[in-house]
Amino acid sequence: MLLVEGCTVMITIPLSTEDLTKVRVAPSPLWETVTSFRVLLHYGRDTMHAPWATRARRVLPGTDLSRLLAAMCLEKHCPDFLSPPPDASIVGFEEELERLRATPPEVVHTEVQMLVQAQKEQFGPLSPEKARLLEIFLSEPEGSLKRLVDTLRRYHDLAIAPYWSRIQEHLEADTIKRGQALAIGGVEALLSNLHPKVNYSGGVLELDKTYEAVVEPEGRGITLVPCVFAWPRVDVLVQPGYQPTLAYGPRGVANLWISSSSVSNGTALEAALGAGRASVLKRLTPMPSTTTELSNQLRLRPAAVSAHLSRLRAAQLVEPHRSGRKVFYRLSGPGEVLLGIFGELE
Repeated sequence: MLLVEGCTVMITIPLSTEDLTKVRVAPSPLWETVTSFRVLLHYGRDTMHAPWATRARRVLPGTDLSRLLAAMCLEKHCPDFLSPPPDASIVGFEEELERLRATPPEVVHTEVQMLVQAQKEQFGPLSPEKARLLEIFLSEPEGSLKRLVDTLRRYHDLAIAPYWSRIQEHLEADTIKRGQALAIGGVEALLSNLHPKVNYSGGVLELDKTYEAVVEPEGRGITLVPCVFAWPRVDVLVQPGYQPTLAYGPRGVANLWISSSSVSNGTALEAALGAGRASVLKRLTPMPSTTTELSNQLRLRPAAVSAHLSRLRAAQLVEPHRSGRKVFYRLSGPGEVLLGIFGELE
């Protein structure tokens, strides 16, 4: 089953040469939706996602979320079928829902049984209420799965869709940053700074926990899922029937729900560049960003942001990177050096 950081599990994933050629980064709307509900259910008031959780609770009353609640009622585990490894060919939430809907009923039944057993072994007997919720999937796996898919769609429309453009830009920015790390430093650079409790060395990926388990990819590689709602935890999909998958919080996620600039007045960098250009430059660390996202975060008009970026680009402090129809701006080497000189580099 999906293992959540904090479950006292040590996982070792040895990656062969073939596996290293199949390491990929794949954002997933389904993973965001599922993990966001876990945050809302178990952690919403105690994380940096609290502003989002507060807004979500305003729009969800009256919505039947019983099937999703049943599947996610355990804090430390959830069924694997609910968040399979993202398929590189699937780009939309509806396509991922259809893939979920096609899960065989016997897989649903087996994974929920495994979930219940693992929970009992690690934390003792289930409470009567949680046992009743999970029994829904054991007694009627096919019908419960269909209702779960419908529930996920309703929940996504209310709680995630209004913020999806913001979330998606953040995920795309992380993917660009990881691609840059891969191009410059190879797989080791890509895997070495995913999470404080994830370590990569000598072809072995380790999650530093207290229980030892070994997962053999067997040439299937590993999928990395940047997932804003995974932060600050790391989630791992390790069951033999699935490609090993690791979900991590992308860098800079703490800025996701900040709608205004927190840049202080009167800094040396502002004196050198001007307040507007200084605030834009600082917002590009640690993640690339688009003009729209910068405009929203800094509460500046898009035209003003574009003008600042044009000046910064002329000074060779930022670099554009096109992804589809979007243009992301990232710090150049000289830009990073400049921020470092002024003590502004995150």
